[in-house]
Amino acid sequence: MPENYLVEDSLFLFDAMDAMDSLPLIILYEPRVLIRHGLCLQLQELGHQVIACLSPDQLTEEICSQSDAAKVLLVGAAGLEGMLGKILRTLHFTKTLSLKTVVYLPQKEELLTRLFIASGASYCLTEDELGSRLPLMINDVSLRTVRGKHFSLSELNVLLDYSSGLQTQEIATRRHCNYKTVFTFKRNARLRLDIDTKAGWMNLLSAMAQLSSYCK
Repeated sequence: MPENYLVEDSLFLFDAMDAMDSLPLIILYEPRVLIRHGLCLQLQELGHQVIACLSPDQLTEEICSQSDAAKVLLVGAAGLEGMLGKILRTLHFTKTLSLKTVVYLPQKEELLTRLFIASGASYCLTEDELGSRLPLMINDVSLRTVRGKHFSLSELNVLLDYSSGLQTQEIATRRHCNYKTVFTFKRNARLRLDIDTKAGWMNLLSAMAQLSSYCK
């Protein structure tokens, strides 16, 4: 084989390896086994390294790992059961990191989209859009800075307390604060989500509860 062919083949191999190294690492949290396996295959076919996390604790470890690789956090919102609060707090934590976060919902739901964005997600899409839009979301370098109005941690905690069925005075006791302070956090959370009626607030709590009803 001519020497120049060997050089060209080597350069092609190095270019391919560089391209793979430049792709972001995908940290995936998807509770449903079949969808998790399908997404891993889809992303690996695109050249990504994928770390599929089986628990919120493992997810946090991978997010905080000391790696120079660019990272994208990909979270499936359905089937979270009792993990919704932990996932929302994890998203809130990622606001301090150089990390793009994409959440996908079972179907289009404006209230839940606002919830995840306010908690810290960079973007929300639906499961039907995973094949067509997910690669664009992963590779969009501007996506990390496209943010909505974010909850404070106290606002998020109070919202999660309400979603678990606690009443205002119970939340005040749990959070060691005055009930008026709880009302303030609730009001601020509603403002960030553009909810201005009691019915809208109840719809949000109902939508959060329904996320746990999707089968794994």
